[in-house]
Formats: sequence, C-alpha cells, structure tokens
Amino acid sequence: MVRRIYLVLIGICLLSFTGRGGFPPGPLQEELPSIDNHTFRQGEFLKYRIHYGFITAGFATLEVMPERYLLQDRVCWHIVGKGYTHPGYDWIYKIRDQYETYIDRESLLSWRFNRHIREGGFENYTETYFNHYTYKAEYINEWKQITVYDVPANIQDVISAFYHARTTHTAADMKVGDKISLRNFLDRKTFDLEAEMLARDTVKIGGMSYKTLKFNLLIEEAGLITDGSKIQFWISDDHNKVPLRIKSDLMIGSLKADLIEWDNLMYELRAL
Repeated sequence: MVRRIYLVLIGICLLSFTGRGGFPPGPLQEELPSIDNHTFRQGEFLKYRIHYGFITAGFATLEVMPERYLLQDRVCWHIVGKGYTHPGYDWIYKIRDQYETYIDRESLLSWRFNRHIREGGFENYTETYFNHYTYKAEYINEWKQITVYDVPANIQDVISAFYHARTTHTAADMKVGDKISLRNFLDRKTFDLEAEMLARDTVKIGGMSYKTLKFNLLIEEAGLITDGSKIQFWISDDHNKVPLRIKSDLMIGSLKADLIEWDNLMYELRAL
C-alpha cells in the first residue's frame, strides 16, 4: 500500500497545474526557454504521512537540496524525493525508495534523473540523461547498459515536472471541468497522465482547514497504478500550489497521504 500511494504522489506532483507538454520535436533547439521562478526555492521541504485510517504505513518527502550542480554547462537545482515505510512495518515489507532530479535553473527542464528502488528484497538503480537540444534520453539500466530513446521537446521526468508546473501555472486560472495533461519519460517510455478539476474545496488536515482545488486523477498507462482505482487529490489554492492530500480508494476504505511538515516555502501556507 505504501508503494501505491507514493507512486500516486509522484504522479500527482507531476500533474499539478500543468498544461499539455511533450509535443513532437521540430528543428533542433539552439536555445532553451527562460522561466522566472517565483514559486519555490532552495531548502523547500515537503513531508507526507501515508496512512490507512489511524494506521501510519509510511512517509514520503520532497526536498530542494542546498547544493548547486553544473550539468551540460548549466546550473541546476538538485531535488530529492523519498518514500519509506514506517519502521514498525519494515518487517512486513520494507521500502526505501529515492528519486533524484537535476533541473536547469533557467529553463526548469531536467538534465538528469536517478531512481533507486529498494523494496523488500528487491533493489534497482537506473539513471536517465536528457538532451533537450537533440530530443534524446539516454537511459542507463542496472547493468550499466545504455539505450538512447527519442523524446518530445521539453520532456520532463516525474519530479522535475512538479516544480516546472508549479512555476508556470496559477491556481486562479483553473476552472471546474478543466482537464490537465502532461507527457513524461519514466522507465524507458514516454507516458501521459490526465486529471480533471472537480471543485474548489476545503480540506482539513492536522486540525486546520485549507482552501484547495480538488482533482480526479486518470491513469491509463504510466507504470504507476493501472488497476482502475479511483484516485483524488487536493492542491493548495494559493501561490505555493502544493499537494495537501491524496486519496486512493481500496476495496475496503481508502489510503491517504497528508502533508504534515513543510519548510522554507516561498509563501506562507495559510489555513482558513
């Protein structure tokens, strides 16, 4: 269950307020887009409690690391996402997953994406390097074998898309019925996700109420959750545009991820 909601969280992050991306490539790019970032900053930290009723099954975090990286002669943000089971349930099925992205500070496009999966007795590490000038993704598998894939222009990974989307779209522009789509590259393939805005809503977390935008997530094929489960999520209706709650229905009850800790947001997260 923890892996389900963590993967859903990653999917939701990449959908947050995002317009359609990933169009077929045209002539080779000589210059990358320039985007003013007034949404997130170094040190931003988000932590989610993954729970079934009162039972805490695990946690997920997203953090903009303090150091800077230089890739393709471009200065990049280093952002890390983690998902892990509650220590009390490690004996059942231990999860220690980590996702890393290196995002161009000017264009907010990903240059590198690392995925390290540790679940039960299974472990897998892969890397993907993007070339936005030639529309190529170089995928390195666990055996260090390299495969090059064609990708659409301005392709994102599942972490970088979240921060790009938050920066380039505003909550005030969304209307009930709007459908949001995004194209991403993960695990050797390009895929699409879609969400539909259901309502402007109020959600209560930790005894505090927040204004949100409520969405229904539609997943057809993303290497995430494809069993037809109903998945909904609530995004803060403010300049931060962060996921506050994610809910995935089960046969009995539902699994939720709630934002329980945050630090160094660009704007104050205000409760009602």
